[in-house]
Amino acid sequence: MTKIKKVTGLLLLLTLVLSLAAGCGKKDVDTNSDQVTKTQSEVTEPPTEEITVTEETTTTEEATAETTVLPTGHKADTVKIGFVDVTGTGLISDTLGVARDKGFVEEELSAIGVTAEFVPMTGAGPAINEALASSSLDIGFLGDVPAIIGKAAGIDTQIVSFNGLQSGASLVVKKDSGYTSVSDLKGKKIATQKGAFMHKVFIDILTGNDLKIDDVEFVNLNAQGAAEAFITGNVDGVVVGGVTLTKLIEDGYGEVLVDYREHPEWNCGGYGIARSKYITENPDIIKALLRALVRAQKLAIEDDKVLLDQWISTKNTESSYKYLYPNNDNYFAIKKDDQLIASGNSTIQFLIDNELITNKFVFEDWINSSFYEAAYTELGE
Repeated sequence: MTKIKKVTGLLLLLTLVLSLAAGCGKKDVDTNSDQVTKTQSEVTEPPTEEITVTEETTTTEEATAETTVLPTGHKADTVKIGFVDVTGTGLISDTLGVARDKGFVEEELSAIGVTAEFVPMTGAGPAINEALASSSLDIGFLGDVPAIIGKAAGIDTQIVSFNGLQSGASLVVKKDSGYTSVSDLKGKKIATQKGAFMHKVFIDILTGNDLKIDDVEFVNLNAQGAAEAFITGNVDGVVVGGVTLTKLIEDGYGEVLVDYREHPEWNCGGYGIARSKYITENPDIIKALLRALVRAQKLAIEDDKVLLDQWISTKNTESSYKYLYPNNDNYFAIKKDDQLIASGNSTIQFLIDNELITNKFVFEDWINSSFYEAAYTELGE
């Protein structure tokens, strides 16, 4: 009898212990699962100094251009930024130049332990495309025509900022040439850069005068090379813009036969584009650069001398600035708007129609507005 009581008591005690254990375990699972997961993560993953984001850990929501929650972190400690340098001086005369030369880029990037390397590209947009394709550049600022050509060719990039629609090019001929109309140039040598925005303007000029590219002898040269060929008499005309245009006029080498200022519908835009892989791995760097651009834009809008002073600092004349930008609007748009989107779609169709690209894509899908939206939010619209 005593043995039975002892066994019964032991069984009751064991049952009580098991019940309590089960109850405690259930409570832990129900109320503390997040804490358990966090603790396990802290044990199994050593702490790091910075958070990196890879394609594997980036969610669909984070990758969406319109999301307000950006991924953070960066793998790189440098960023290579390519820009068009038609003069070969390494100087930058626009909003990007203000952002660099006022120290905004350095301030924003140094805050996250990153340095910037600005890479001048005398080969303009086509050269920037090649460098992005080979990963020699991380970000490029270039005209819309070469950027779209590169995208259509399969270079995996995203638009992270817009430059605006201030890029124009004029048709210049010698003063004593006797040419009074575009039709006078049939069979003549005309130089401009294939695949650059001037190429589109050239075709617009010809089309507007009932001519085709085959009606002239097209000479493919970058802006500087075209100007040199024009000065030496190796070509009969050039289609150029910016400082190349104003120097030819101011130095008396030529006169404008078709003035882009009279045809704003031919104006082209420009984009800041970055390699998609670099964006995924280094979102902090992209946002820091956009913060610098927004600061430069704000300064240029508030002080109408900022861009003129920047222009003069690049050894260009005040008169050339006023010739090209009479409305003092040479600051980057940065944000997309209906006009910029319409221009992008129009340029894609233009390139398709002229067989310069064969792969048509959705322009809006190319835009990643999340970084400049975040920069505006943080800095105050």
